[in-house]
Amino acid sequence: MVTEEPRQRHPHGELKAAIREYLASKGGGPASISEIKAAVEPKLGKRPDSSYRSSLQDERYFERVSRGVFKLRG
Repeated sequence: MVTEEPRQRHPHGELKAAIREYLASKGGGPASISEIKAAVEPKLGKRPDSSYRSSLQDERYFERVSRGVFKLRG
């Protein structure tokens, strides 16, 4: 019998805020999802790739530059 660990909940918007902070530190320059993940993961811990993709879909804050590359919306 395999027992699953309970999913750990994180504060709502924590990942999106950390992504915004990182992209702002780049002076508005673009970054790939892998770059964003590498920068944010040490601070927040491991999150599923889908969480990053989902957070980056918020068009109020992020603009897709090309496939897998985003920047802060100006």
